[in-house]
Amino acid sequence: MFKAITPRMILALCLLSIVTFGCDGSPDKSEQASDSNLLRYVPADTPYIFAMIEPLPDDVADKFEPKLELLLAAYRDLLQTIVKLGEDENEFPEEASEALNELAGLLSVEGLRGAGIDRDTTMVMYGSGLLPVLRMKVTDGDLLEAQIARIEDKASKSMSVATVAGHSYRFVDHEKAQLVIAVFGDEFVLSIVPTNLSEELLKAVLGLTLPDTSIADTGELQKIIDDNGYVHHSVGLIDVGRIVATFLDDQSGVNAELLTLMEYDGSELDDVCRAEIREMAGIIPRIITGYTEMNVDQFTSNTIVEIRSDIAAGLATLTAPVPGLGSEQGGLAAFGMSIDLLAARDFYAARLDGMEADPYECELFADLQNGVAQGREALNQPLPPIVYGFKGFLAVVEDIDGMDLANDQPPTSVDARLLIAADNAAGLLAMGAMFSPEIAALDIQSDGEPVRFESPQLNGVVDAAYVAMTDDALAISVGQGTEARLAEMLSADISSPHPFASMEMDAKRYYNLIAETMVLKEDDENPTPPELKESIANLMTVVGDMFSRMTFQVNFTERGVELPSTVVLSD
Repeated sequence: MFKAITPRMILALCLLSIVTFGCDGSPDKSEQASDSNLLRYVPADTPYIFAMIEPLPDDVADKFEPKLELLLAAYRDLLQTIVKLGEDENEFPEEASEALNELAGLLSVEGLRGAGIDRDTTMVMYGSGLLPVLRMKVTDGDLLEAQIARIEDKASKSMSVATVAGHSYRFVDHEKAQLVIAVFGDEFVLSIVPTNLSEELLKAVLGLTLPDTSIADTGELQKIIDDNGYVHHSVGLIDVGRIVATFLDDQSGVNAELLTLMEYDGSELDDVCRAEIREMAGIIPRIITGYTEMNVDQFTSNTIVEIRSDIAAGLATLTAPVPGLGSEQGGLAAFGMSIDLLAARDFYAARLDGMEADPYECELFADLQNGVAQGREALNQPLPPIVYGFKGFLAVVEDIDGMDLANDQPPTSVDARLLIAADNAAGLLAMGAMFSPEIAALDIQSDGEPVRFESPQLNGVVDAAYVAMTDDALAISVGQGTEARLAEMLSADISSPHPFASMEMDAKRYYNLIAETMVLKEDDENPTPPELKESIANLMTVVGDMFSRMTFQVNFTERGVELPSTVVLSD
């Protein structure tokens, strides 16, 4: 299981683990800007960036710290379990075990502080060209440097050391690339670079030479924060156009080196393909993400997949009104979606019209263009009017009891509600009556009043089932007492904008279910040691204890696809 791991890879893993939970020398102060903002290292044309520009507020950090302590302890237990299994199987050399045990000792709040990483640590991960760079502002670089040295000592194997512009850095070779690790003053830097990268380019990647214009100078990230109501604790950007341009335009610097390493030759693309690839990239020019709220009660975020305005406008027509979809439901879990099938048909037809009026000529899109005829055939297939009347659904699972995963035992009791939104709910019920005499026998009015539904097929499966209806929705419940909420479900408010999809869950129970599944799941071909499954299950339980509820939505707006989410913290 562990034979492919080398001592130097162990050292690199240790360093990556340290900076996730949270080289000698320091560049001359004259080479750095006086501003301590990490954004000064990020080139203005970076294709991607994820930044924690400011640490969490003290009250949030105070609430999180005890939970973080438990989480770190769970990771420590998992790591120590892996080390023990490696030793038992004689797949870990003694030095590797010593290094990993040293790392395990760090996995506590005090341990991380002893390595110079605490609540005031900030970080930024960005592209120097396409090359990934992680830069972290620690509280004490000397402490981090000392910790790296201790791990190397335990491993009895030091990483390779080189210098650039008089400054030391560590590296691990892997074929044509290097993992580069450095501590410059109170800043930790990690990157992956081509092995033969020139000194001037390596200085630029490591931040020893600052970019002529940084993203701090242009204010691009700050504008994203201001325009979207993000807080400074966590924000990100992926610029699809810049990434695609790397493969279409002549490159210099680190991108030229990277493309050579990849053996990529962009000259093989003709002008037609270049133009059409650029056009395709313009459909989704950027993806931005960030938190809009971070307090002691909850974290809210919104990721926006920006989409070309004409397509975004078309997508915005696809959703439909579904009572309660997108609002808090409670219980174990809730999920649903909405769709206006007639609008979806029109949207698809408009895309086909566009591809017929201006067909793709690049051979890379030949299959896409050839699919136009098949798309027309699909649109010409008749569908019953009642299908187009379907608007979506909302399912709510209140509770599940008696499920025994060890013995593949299904639940003995399920309390749940299901709402189906439709233009003609009575017609939908009538269609069901064609296949079930029990449904045909029901006397259901469009007044929202629940009617008990009995069927031989349900005996021994559910305690009770009820059906209620309005003009535009049909609701079904199973389980004792669930019928009391059917009228409320049918008359619930309609969210605006109408969500395309929505999901909500009890986070604690969800992660406990994962933990239970991890312990019980068996794989005869690749069996997992029981102690490792227990450690992973314990980690999932700890994660579940950190959160109360989670919600997630998919919305179509004039900007594109928006993915708002909320995580409610546990007390």
